[in-house]
Amino acid sequence: RDSDINTYIPAMEMLVERGYYAVRMGSVVKHVLETSNERIIDYATNGARTDFLDIYLGAKCRFFIGSAAGITELPKIFRRPILSVNQIPMEWTHTWGPQDLFIPKKLWLKSEARYLTFQEILDSGVGAGLLGSQYDELGIDPIENTPEEITTAVLEMEQRINGEWCSTAEHEEMQERFWGLFDNLQINTRGGEPLHGVIASRIGSEFLCCNRDLLDREPSWSPS
Repeated sequence: RDSDINTYIPAMEMLVERGYYAVRMGSVVKHVLETSNERIIDYATNGARTDFLDIYLGAKCRFFIGSAAGITELPKIFRRPILSVNQIPMEWTHTWGPQDLFIPKKLWLKSEARYLTFQEILDSGVGAGLLGSQYDELGIDPIENTPEEITTAVLEMEQRINGEWCSTAEHEEMQERFWGLFDNLQINTRGGEPLHGVIASRIGSEFLCCNRDLLDREPSWSPS
């Protein structure tokens, strides 16, 4: 579930240009942010981090950009809008927030030198994999979102929460098709109850348009 924090810098710089401060959070991080922009604050490494400030920032942010990490639960408690990038596993994407948006890591199938389709990910059960070893055993590399994908998703998120996003008929048709893949997902440990209830969140529309082959292509793979 890790990702390179420096791939988020172009998105942070874009937000700064739009009048925001970008605050990098985290209590245990691998790298210092490589930026000199004074409105991009590396709070995780500058010595200012406290548990109280973690909660305060999670409660007061305009919106939160994160991944499948524990700190993302803080803004959810306070009903702040969440953009989840590099989301993995895809099956466990949080879907109940009407202001929430996500884009997943794509899964590269090494034996066929291609990405798995969204349907292959969900139908095969790979979309529920929580451990890196599960992907390794199947010859699958989870691929991080690019800086361009992250920046585009952040811009879409900002426009959505400000009421500036204009969804097209194509966007809505693709959203409906994508979320239809989740209809048959179940919680196997709970007697086959549905995994997701009413789906209120969205996948990034631009991400979906740029990867529509992963939605359109017929599935042809399953784990052996």
